[in-house]
Amino acid sequence: MTISFSPNLDWDSLKNQYKKDDRIKISDIWLPEDANKINQCLTSETEFSHAYTQNGRPLVSSDKELRDMTSNAQKSLFQNLYQDASKGVGFWYGRHMVTPSSPRLLNTVKSYLNSDSLLENIRYISDRPDIKLASAQGTRYTPGNFLTRHRDVVEREGRILAFVLGFTPKWHPDWGGLLQFYQDDGTPRDAWTPEFNSMTLFDVKHVHAVTYLTPFCPSQRFSITGWFRSR
Repeated sequence: MTISFSPNLDWDSLKNQYKKDDRIKISDIWLPEDANKINQCLTSETEFSHAYTQNGRPLVSSDKELRDMTSNAQKSLFQNLYQDASKGVGFWYGRHMVTPSSPRLLNTVKSYLNSDSLLENIRYISDRPDIKLASAQGTRYTPGNFLTRHRDVVEREGRILAFVLGFTPKWHPDWGGLLQFYQDDGTPRDAWTPEFNSMTLFDVKHVHAVTYLTPFCPSQRFSITGWFRSR
């Protein structure tokens, strides 16, 4: 199976847009049939674990592992989680790292993101010739999930650009789950609503967060995220 970004993308125009602020949101990034297939894979064929923090440490637990916790252990987990979040540290969302055992289509997406042709286009629009590879994970945000304010800089991984491939249709901004950007001092800048069949691309220097998904949110926020990296 092969997939690709839309052949209608104007990479020269995208380069001009990106260089204004080292970030861009591209609509209609995939061919429509490919976007629908990936959406179906994420919503129906992909098993997600729970990614979260405890005392500043990143952890991952399966549904079963959380269910098997005692009520006191669960209570302590969320108390610690929310205490850290109140100080601007932490996250709570669904994650699926793309590995050889993942659904075939997710591996196809990861392979395409690492193809010579796609990497060359990403290097071109970002003016970052040091990009060599892409990592990828599926993400799922449900009511109560969040990702607090941070930068994606991780020197040991050589992260250069963050990307979000959106696969959630008809999202309402009142539901939360917005990609919120901030100034360096923490002042909010602007927020981008999840969009089906889109790619958000931004330099890891940008401070950002995913806002809390409200209890009345009737949907789930699915995406494939990762980083274009130098190593």
